[in-house]
Amino acid sequence: MAITDKSDKEIIEIVEPMIDDVVNASNKKDWSLFSQYQTDEEANDPENRKSVERQWKESRLLTSLNPEREILGVLRREDMALVYWKQTSNKVSGEYLASYHIKEVNKEIKEVGFLIV
Repeated sequence: MAITDKSDKEIIEIVEPMIDDVVNASNKKDWSLFSQYQTDEEANDPENRKSVERQWKESRLLTSLNPEREILGVLRREDMALVYWKQTSNKVSGEYLASYHIKEVNKEIKEVGFLIV
């Protein structure tokens, strides 16, 4: 069954532990934990790593994410599922829209995008 054929509940159950790890890794600036669900190409791309580490240095938000979240919904695009939630920080005021994009790659669920705006 393709990821896009799963119910919202099933997709959220798959993604929540992945998001927990990525949020925790971002707060700790831990690249190996942060990249563990990325495709091999992304995880091993030095430019990708440099970009993420630069964002960790420049953005207080990205290193102070609250682990609690309010899931807003799931969208499906071609072979991807996108989970959206309300993200907050313990150092930066306000609410932010976060999204985590997954798809199946070689029979494994992989992250193909993580954004906070």
